Amino acid sequence: MTKTKEITIIEKEYFDDLQRIKDAIRTNQNKAIVVVNSAMIMTYYEIGTIINQRKVWGNKYIERLSNDLKDYGKGYSITNLKYMSRLASEFNPFEFSQQPATQIPWYTLCEIIIKSKSNEEMLWYIKETHKNGWSRSMVLNQIAMKAYE
Repeated sequence: MTKTKEITIIEKEYFDDLQRIKDAIRTNQNKAIVVVNSAMIMTYYEIGTIINQRKVWGNKYIERLSNDLKDYGKGYSITNLKYMSRLASEFNPFEFSQQPATQIPWYTLCEIIIKSKSNEEMLWYIKETHKNGWSRSMVLNQIAMKAYE
């Protein structure tokens, strides 16, 4: 075998290896994103549960909490804390743990929470979003078309 053929074979093997490595990185990055998203949504559910145990109309609990959590990032705005509260009020812990809600991006889940008229509708959109891999814009389109009905 000539040196040129050896280099060509080595280059081909290298590019095959490079592609396999890139595929492994992408696959495992996606798995990591799913795990992080799931943990984040479980945390939001837990925060919502705590909020629901303490909030009373007029006591500014959520506003104060949002202000005190600023060091943890923008994810703890008054609006987001209200979504967390609503999420926790819609599901009991067992029911929530059985739902694919933790597999759906937070803001997509928020859209479902905001736009659903009932718990059953919310559950339906959560399941269908997970099953079909709908993006947030697709979910909004499905809701606008009244797919649940």
